[in-house]
Amino acid sequence: MAPEVIKQSGYGRQADIWSLGCTVIEMATAAPPWSGEYRDQVSALFNIAINNTHPPLPDSLSENAKDFLLHCLKRDPMKRLNAANLSKHPFISNCTSPLASSAPSNPWK
Repeated sequence: MAPEVIKQSGYGRQADIWSLGCTVIEMATAAPPWSGEYRDQVSALFNIAINNTHPPLPDSLSENAKDFLLHCLKRDPMKRLNAANLSKHPFISNCTSPLASSAPSNPWK
């Protein structure tokens, strides 16, 4: 949950960007952000609300992935990149789909 949502100071698309960053961390680690530091979700939510930090970034991620996450996890929602700008980030724009190479060719072209 984004800091501004926990503090009840607002909710908008930028809160979803924070959630995207947390989802990427969870996909990379198979555990929710901060799960190794807090015993329960309430403690993690309290930490998000009062501290000025972002979740720890997995060391195993590429520099592009870490940079992408730092843009998603800015504490100030006005400083987070929007979805259109994030889609142009090298972490996304340099990706190729593993399915693209295995897709059947179109015999009609």
